[in-house]
Amino acid sequence: MSFSYRSIVMLLSVIIFASLLKLAFFAVPKDNTAPMLNAQEVRQDLYALLDQIEQHSAFYALTPDKASPQLKYMASLIVEQYQDMTPNDRFAAEITKLLNSLKDPGAQVHDFDDQSGDLPLTLRPLNDQWLALDSSNSPINNDFPFVTHIDGLPMSKWVAASQAYLPEPAKQSQEMQLPWLKKLNLLREDLGLSIKPYVLITLINDDLQTQQVTLALSSHEPQAQLAASNQEDKTQDMSVFEFINQLSQFERTEFQDVPHQLETVNNTTVKLKISDLYAFELNRDLQQELLKGMTHPLLIIDLRDASGFSPKLLSLLSRYQDADLNNTLAPNVMGFAHYRRSPELRNDYLQPLNFKPLDALEYSVPRLKSLTRNLPSVDEDKFSPWYIRTKPAVTPEGRNRLALLVSPKCRQECEWIAYRTKSWSRANLIGEKTSGDFARQYHFKLPNSGLDIRFSSSLTYDAQGKLLSGAGTEPDIWLPQNSDIQWQGLVSLVRSAKPKTQLIQTSQPTKLAQAKLN
Repeated sequence: MSFSYRSIVMLLSVIIFASLLKLAFFAVPKDNTAPMLNAQEVRQDLYALLDQIEQHSAFYALTPDKASPQLKYMASLIVEQYQDMTPNDRFAAEITKLLNSLKDPGAQVHDFDDQSGDLPLTLRPLNDQWLALDSSNSPINNDFPFVTHIDGLPMSKWVAASQAYLPEPAKQSQEMQLPWLKKLNLLREDLGLSIKPYVLITLINDDLQTQQVTLALSSHEPQAQLAASNQEDKTQDMSVFEFINQLSQFERTEFQDVPHQLETVNNTTVKLKISDLYAFELNRDLQQELLKGMTHPLLIIDLRDASGFSPKLLSLLSRYQDADLNNTLAPNVMGFAHYRRSPELRNDYLQPLNFKPLDALEYSVPRLKSLTRNLPSVDEDKFSPWYIRTKPAVTPEGRNRLALLVSPKCRQECEWIAYRTKSWSRANLIGEKTSGDFARQYHFKLPNSGLDIRFSSSLTYDAQGKLLSGAGTEPDIWLPQNSDIQWQGLVSLVRSAKPKTQLIQTSQPTKLAQAKLN
C-alpha cells in the first residue's frame, strides 16, 4: 500500500501536534496550593508581595513615602504573629488586610480554599438591623426575626471586624460586608474568641424581647475533598484525543447567549439586567432589547454586577444625556489616565480601556497645555505620559427617563457609566456607592502560598484633573442591595426623586477663548 506525499505530511503533522499537546500536560505545573505555610515561606511570600507592589502598584506610587513604611510595618506584624505553621486561608486573609491599606478598590486575593467555619445562616440588612434567614431566605424564627448578638458580641463588633477586609470605598457597603460576615471562625480569631463547633445567636423582635439559639457549624468532609482531588487527577490524566474532543466542544463565554431579556414592570416601565459588558457588545439581540426599552417612558437597567471595558453600552445610553451648550476648550473630554511604568508594558496598555495618547487629538501646543493644566504633577519615572478618553459622539434625543441600579461590584466601564449618568437630568442612580475601580489590573502568584494577587496598575482622572480611582460615585437614591427588589416600589422612588436641573451656560466667552488658542 503506497502513501502520497500529502498524506504522509498530514500524518506527520497529526503526530507532531499530538506530541506537543502531551508535552504541554507535563510542562504545565499542577496547581497544588499549600494548605499550611511555615515561617520561612510566610516571609518569602511577604517579601515577594512588597516587591511587586513597589514596582507595579499605581496606588502605591501615589504616596510611596507613606505607603512603604505602612506596608513594611503590617508585614512585620504578620511575620511576628505567625511563627509556626500558618493555614493558607489565614495567610490570605492577612494579605487581604495588607492590600487594603493601599486604598485600592481593585486589590484582590484569589486562589485559596477558605476552610474556616461559616455562619450557618444568612444575614440580610434591613434598615439598621440584620435579618436572620435560613437557606430558603425565610426567617429562622418568625417570632424573633432579627440578630442582635453573635457569640455574645453585638453585631456592630462583627461588622467592624469584617470591614478590615474591605477596601476603603466599600467599607460602608452592606453588600460587600456580607461575604466576610459569613466567615465566622475567621472573625472569631480577629476578635479573640475561641473556635467552637457551634455558634450562639441572640434574636430579638419588635417588642425588644430576646431569644438565644445555638446552631451547629457545618464541617468540611475529608472524604468529599479526597474524592474531588481524585476526580481532578483523573481529569488531568485524560488522553490527548479526549482533550482534543473537549476543545472541539469548547465555547468562549462571551459568545454564549446572554439570558437577560427585557421585562415589563408596568405599562410605562421595563427593566433589563446587564452583567458582562463584553458580551453585550457582541450580542445584537440584547442591544435590540435595550433599544426597545429606551422607547418606554422609564427604562431600569440593573448594573449591580456589571464589568468589562466595552464602551458600547455607554454609547447607546448617551442618548439620555443633556445637550452640551458649553463650548469649552475640551467639550468632548471625558477623562484622563496614566499607568505605572514597567519594562514589560507597551505604550498601548490603556487602549483596551478606550484611552488614546494626547497626541492623537492633534491639538496645538497652547491648547494641550490649557487642556492638561489641572492635572497633577507626577513622577515620570513611575508613571506613563497622560492618556485621554473622549465622550461618545452621540446626539441626545427623546424625553424618556433612565434608572440605573449600581453597587460596589459595578466595575471598570460600569464605573464610567455611573460617573457619566450621575450628571444627566433624565437619569437616576439607585443603590450603593460604587468603589471607583476603573483600572487595568496587574496580577501575579506568590511563590509558596500560590495566592493570585491583583491590584490596580493605572489611575483615572476626570476632565478637571480630579482623581476618580478609588473615589466612587454616590447614587441619587440610596437603596441596600438585597436580592429581592420590589420593582414597583423602585419605580415610585424614581418618580418621587428630586428632579435634576440641566446646567446651561452661555457659550460666548468660551468661544472667544477657544478662538484665541487656535
